[in-house]
Amino acid sequence: MPRVTARPAVLLVDDHPSNLVALEGVLEPLRVRTTQATSGEQALKCLLREDFAVIILDARMPGMDGFETARLIRQRARHRDTPIILISAYHQDESSIIRGYVEGAVDYLTKPFEPEVLRAKVTLFVDLFEKDRELKERAARLREAQAELLAREHAALLEAAVQRARLHSVFTQAPVAIALLQGPTHVYAYANPLYLRLVGRRDILGRPAREAHPEIDGQHVFELLDHVFRTGEPVAGKAIPIQLDAPARRETAFFDFVYQPLRSAEGQMEGLLVCACEVTGQMRARLRAEELSASLQRQHEALQKSEERFRSLTHAVSQIVWTTDAEGRVVRDSPHWRAFTGQTREKFLDGRYGWLECIHPEDRARTVRRWVEALRVRKVFEVEHRVRRHDGRYRHMSARGVPVVTEDGQVREWVGLHIDVTEQRRSEQSASFLARASALLSTSLDYEATLANVARLVVPTLADWCAVDLLTPDGGLERVAAAHREPEKVALVHEVLHHFELDWNAPRGLPRVLRTGEPEWMPTVPESFFDAGARDEHQTRLLHALGLSSYLCVPLLSRGRIFGALTLVYAEGDREYEEWELRLAEDLARRAAISVDNARLFREAKEAVQVRDEFLSIASHELKTPLTPLRLKLHSLRRSARSPGVKLDGEALLAHLDIAERQVARLSRLIDSLLDVSRIGAGKLELDWEDVDLAEVVREVVGRFEPQATKAGCRVTVRAPGPVLGRWDRLRLDQVVTNLLTNAFKYGAGKPVELSVSTQAGHALLLVHDQGIGIDPGNLSRIFERFERAVSERHYGGLGLGLYITRTIVQALGGTIEARSTPGEGSTFIVTLPGVYAEQALQTPAS
Repeated sequence: MPRVTARPAVLLVDDHPSNLVALEGVLEPLRVRTTQATSGEQALKCLLREDFAVIILDARMPGMDGFETARLIRQRARHRDTPIILISAYHQDESSIIRGYVEGAVDYLTKPFEPEVLRAKVTLFVDLFEKDRELKERAARLREAQAELLAREHAALLEAAVQRARLHSVFTQAPVAIALLQGPTHVYAYANPLYLRLVGRRDILGRPAREAHPEIDGQHVFELLDHVFRTGEPVAGKAIPIQLDAPARRETAFFDFVYQPLRSAEGQMEGLLVCACEVTGQMRARLRAEELSASLQRQHEALQKSEERFRSLTHAVSQIVWTTDAEGRVVRDSPHWRAFTGQTREKFLDGRYGWLECIHPEDRARTVRRWVEALRVRKVFEVEHRVRRHDGRYRHMSARGVPVVTEDGQVREWVGLHIDVTEQRRSEQSASFLARASALLSTSLDYEATLANVARLVVPTLADWCAVDLLTPDGGLERVAAAHREPEKVALVHEVLHHFELDWNAPRGLPRVLRTGEPEWMPTVPESFFDAGARDEHQTRLLHALGLSSYLCVPLLSRGRIFGALTLVYAEGDREYEEWELRLAEDLARRAAISVDNARLFREAKEAVQVRDEFLSIASHELKTPLTPLRLKLHSLRRSARSPGVKLDGEALLAHLDIAERQVARLSRLIDSLLDVSRIGAGKLELDWEDVDLAEVVREVVGRFEPQATKAGCRVTVRAPGPVLGRWDRLRLDQVVTNLLTNAFKYGAGKPVELSVSTQAGHALLLVHDQGIGIDPGNLSRIFERFERAVSERHYGGLGLGLYITRTIVQALGGTIEARSTPGEGSTFIVTLPGVYAEQALQTPAS
């Protein structure tokens, strides 16, 4: 609790009580404590008892006046900095003021004075006094904290030194040969005297085992060391023969040994602990009872000392080590358990089940049953349960306890170990979950149904409710799948999107994920999120009804393209998304995105094949159309030429050649269109820039198409008030006008066609208007695409390439083209080109 400090006091000194009462009344609005003194001597006594924020002192008092009193106050080191305000009822003169400041006053007031002025000055000094007192208190607390930290650090260092010395003493005096090996090459880091005597060498420290003991190569010792370091599994051996090349002997010795892996605090392999005991004497003197008994006694003593060493080393291992008495009561402290769980020492040592409060409520009954059964039958206790960490989160722990049995078969105590297997369980669960998700995603190319199955798989394993949203080709958002642990709320998951506005500049939420391709993770969703993130009050109610306490949103990414997003939500407050769940959701989203991408690519490929087949069918038909009459005319001419009695006059021959020439020209245009499409696809559409009069080009094309216009029954009108000069490609402009005019003859046969050329705002405008069948508004956006038509090819021929090539040429020239149409009333195509030299007045017909 914060320290409660009394309000600073103000000392009022005046020989007239009425003046003191008046001063108290002036300071009453400030709500400060006041102490009154009627003389300088009394004021000095008050200062012995208490420190004051400010002293208001009458300058003219009988006996010791205010000036002398101020001087005496200033001589005291304790009150040297206490502010003094002198007040005088006499007229203010310069010498009195100077004397007041010389004696240590910070201000000098004459009566009558303004109360507000005095209150302002007193308020300032009171505030300064409080701040100074607060700073001093903070400094004192800081000094106390620093002293405490230094004491703790000193104690910790001293304890560490003691433990190191104790451990070194245990290793040195142990009757077991002990060595510490580091790294995969097993470099000697420590060897106790017994180990050095055993191997007969003193120069092994700092050397790899293979280099220090070349004589035992081939006896499977090094292979065992490699195996333990590689797998992390301890290996023990009993009475293993080893041929040593020690100076004192060259014979086979027998050893009991243990190779124990040593891990860092992070669980990484660091080295090996080698414990060896030579049993050569036991093997060779089984019949000598005394030696055998002595050997057994030595082994027993070594075991006891090893147990003591084990207890000393429990503080250095990363797992949680605990012990109980024979009846299962906790009688010895476990610092590892308390550090992990945050449980107090008193609570941990509280009887038989004080530790049980740290076990997840759902796992307590099962844990108690296993523990009681192990105590009853004196068998190994094994269980896996969730243990509450000091931060309140639960971790999956594998617990194992073994009974320590005495020589007479009685259980002396239980020694146990808790190992954190959370990451292992998470990895197993994640792998299983992703395997099931991958199986679902690979079952069908109908990605909407597949995503719905994935959403149902996610709930409730990874979320209380979830949604899968995909971007539509028009830039919208479609919720293709949703799931909720309460099936009746699935409709609410869909409905909440209807009240969602896709603001691409939003700083958070689904728009930011779709815009940046980066996930959004909110372990705890604040209450303010509902008001700030919802579009309207109805959406806020929906979010409250669905529940939203922890939230994940990850993008569906494949080949650098964002297809949509996967949203996961925990509805209740007792579950929060962790980083591993974010990574799992990202992995799931990547697999889902690949599935969607593959399904769409398959669909697009299927559609492309269909479009290709349709185009090949149409192209073959269109190419045959001019070839058939051309072949017939050539056959007729050949037959006439071979008939001796038939002579062709010049006019008939020219008529036949005109027809053949028109069909060849039509065939040439079809081939040119196909070549243009190929150039466009390869990005090789070349332009020859020159000065061109657009009006002149239009007239030339119209003149050239007079026979086709007559055949189509179309009266062509050109409106061009004057030249429209610019820098363009003349041949490509000719191609644009030709395609638009051909299109008008095709769909406006029998009706007038009007072409208009003009300028507007530095741009050239070309309008081609027909009064034909028109175009449905839904088809206006696609008629400029490759192989697209607004009508059936059975009634109107063509490859569906003319408008596509026209738009590509216009865009290459830096212009635009658009179509306006009303079904049954005709169509108007408007071409806008930049680069006009001289602007002309715009006169265009209403379209």
